[in-house]
Amino acid sequence: MLLVTGPTGNVGHELVDVLDAHYDRAWRVGSRHHEDLAAYRTPERVYLDFFDQTTWAGALADVDALFLLFPLPGNRAARRAIIPFIHAAERAGCRHVVYVSVFGADRAKFIPHYKVEDALRSSSMAYTVLRCSFFMQNLHRAISTHGTDIVDTGELFIPAGRGATTFIDARDAAEVAAEVLADTTAHRNVVYHLTGPAPLTMKQVATELTVALGRPIRYTDPSLIAFARRLRHRGVGWDTIGFMAAVYTLTRFGRNQPITGDVERLLGRPPRSLSNFLADSAWRWHERAWT
Repeated sequence: MLLVTGPTGNVGHELVDVLDAHYDRAWRVGSRHHEDLAAYRTPERVYLDFFDQTTWAGALADVDALFLLFPLPGNRAARRAIIPFIHAAERAGCRHVVYVSVFGADRAKFIPHYKVEDALRSSSMAYTVLRCSFFMQNLHRAISTHGTDIVDTGELFIPAGRGATTFIDARDAAEVAAEVLADTTAHRNVVYHLTGPAPLTMKQVATELTVALGRPIRYTDPSLIAFARRLRHRGVGWDTIGFMAAVYTLTRFGRNQPITGDVERLLGRPPRSLSNFLADSAWRWHERAWT
């Protein structure tokens, strides 16, 4: 039995689409948001709240493979929920975990994914870690609020300086995850680094948004204090703000720009470009359809 967590997240949402069409083994999704899964023919849905341990046993029953995705990335969530959930999965008999991580998780001890990866390595379970670069979908995700800035003020309000990052389409990451889940033995105890086809500065991203949306979008490069203040005013939690600030600081200092060939090697095709993604997704900004 495969358990998919985070089915409304960037990669989780796309993975459920792929598995719903192609996965031929027993699987279930665990989520607090069953209403968002009504359109799928998923064989089983269970209520799962990472912060409510009474929901874990039902979700993990008979599970031998786990797709693990952070609900809200932060050190508090890692310490109080994700790492204890990993231990519970191990006790329940899970044998393989596919975990969506981030670039720098092997060296940046201040980000929560470092601690989660360490917990996986210390467990008896096999693992496949998908360290993903910056998701293109974050440009319209409700949690980031970047879409609000883009639509309301014409700003790409991200404190990344002149640093470049290797944007990846979450659809590509999901297809890689599906490939791994189809044959976990072939991907045992491996770390993949998933990137898009080219590093981009936020100024270049703003230019692409301008073309795709048909209106001027400028990159404003706020200070970390101004960035945190705006997101906090919108109700974004401190843990999430801290994680985003850490990722953008790594970008500012050139730590998020390496390109790898892992997506093309695993999928047999090049990763999608930002222009491809924007062509498919421009309607989200026009309709304020945040995910």
